[in-house]
Amino acid sequence: MQSEEFGDPHIDRQQFVEEFSKHSRRLYGFILSLTMNRDDADEVFQTTSIVLYQKYAHFEPISASFYTWACRVAYLEVLHFRRIKRGDSLLTERALELLRDEVLRRSDELQQREEALVECLKKLSDPDRALIAERYYNNVAPKQIAERLGRSTYAIYRSLTRVHATLRRCVNRALAYGG
Repeated sequence: MQSEEFGDPHIDRQQFVEEFSKHSRRLYGFILSLTMNRDDADEVFQTTSIVLYQKYAHFEPISASFYTWACRVAYLEVLHFRRIKRGDSLLTERALELLRDEVLRRSDELQQREEALVECLKKLSDPDRALIAERYYNNVAPKQIAERLGRSTYAIYRSLTRVHATLRRCVNRALAYGG
């Protein structure tokens, strides 16, 4: 890693860290979709992260979003990784290109859904939001939630089903009305 760009004063490190942090999970998902293997994705993600930092001084936010630019860089790193691994790939380069385009298309849709979901979660009643937090953020099993709340496991499942339906309707409505 003898890049002189690591010391480039033109790189706004804080801005890079903010952009990278905001998009790193999605970027990793993009890479994983193309490599279809966690070990390979980890390696490509690490290399991509370094390249993004080194090339950040050349990033032009006017012509592309950080995520789109990062995906272009990641795609090139995936191609480079595949060439090094020779013969270990299940896909042709053309198939990989098509997969890349589809993953990017869906990634934008998923980002919109995630943003809508965050807004819809804010609209839930406090008990419903607490139930969702307990189940999914804290990863507590419905049986444990039921025991703690003095309710039946069946009642917890019914409540979760009701809240899921409420969130689904809210998200679909938000997407239909453009946010």
